[in-house]
Amino acid sequence: MKKIFVMLSLGLLLTGTTFAQEKTSQERKPRTERVGKDGVKKQTRTPEEKAAQKAQKLTEKYSLTQAQQTRLQTLFLRQATETSALKAQSRAAEGAKPQEREAYKARKAQYEAELKSILTPEQYAQYQADRKEKASHQDGKSGKKAHPLKTKEQKKLQNS
Repeated sequence: MKKIFVMLSLGLLLTGTTFAQEKTSQERKPRTERVGKDGVKKQTRTPEEKAAQKAQKLTEKYSLTQAQQTRLQTLFLRQATETSALKAQSRAAEGAKPQEREAYKARKAQYEAELKSILTPEQYAQYQADRKEKASHQDGKSGKKAHPLKTKEQKKLQNS
């Protein structure tokens, strides 16, 4: 009787784990057809909507004035349109990857300088601190390691 009970429970356990397998990549929907957490299909937003949302977030977080908010919104709108233009251009021309990276870095530095001129020194310091914190959280989530090459001593210390 015990053997039959053990065999049935093992059979159920095996059956349960078989059905718990992940879907294969062929069964998944393409990224464009996926739905959000609330079950509604995600809609792509226009650059204006993205800029307004980013400006609103920063306004709530750093208690910005109305003038700062409008300047940020125009900055973010310009950033979104230029970035989308650069992405479209890079898709069209397959070759110039290092040049594209340099163009992105130059644009980012320009936007950071403009952002610094819009925010007060206290607000900008808080903004930088938040970005560093977010970057440290992203390092932990993405699976990328900050220092992928470890020495034997570091590995031994981590294992012990």
